[in-house]
Amino acid sequence: MQGIRRQVPAKFLQEYLETMVSAQSFQVSNVRHWTLIQCYAELQFKLNGGSKCPMCKAHVRHVVPIRAEHQDGTVQEFDCLCTRCFEGERAISKVVTMHLGEAAVNHYPRTYGAKTSDVQSSPKPAKRKTAY
Repeated sequence: MQGIRRQVPAKFLQEYLETMVSAQSFQVSNVRHWTLIQCYAELQFKLNGGSKCPMCKAHVRHVVPIRAEHQDGTVQEFDCLCTRCFEGERAISKVVTMHLGEAAVNHYPRTYGAKTSDVQSSPKPAKRKTAY
């Protein structure tokens, strides 16, 4: 018995090819790679469905391999992560890499600025009175 052949709907393929062409216009390769990875992952979702996060079992729409390099030098590989677990790994890792083939996008821990309560307010200039 031969395997069932699935045909890719023309609309899905057209969206994918349009994204590939438009991604070439990005000057920053990180943006180009991110766009291509997300587009490919969306096409795979439309064809095959999603998966489950290996950490929390939440549904994952875009199945993209993740590599997390932790501060202590250890490395963890995941088939995919949900957004919450991805951000958790990003917070505790030196770098988290999404990769498909040659395309790879590095994510580093977020750096947040000063808190609103830490900012000193400067005195406002006095209003000028005008005579009418």
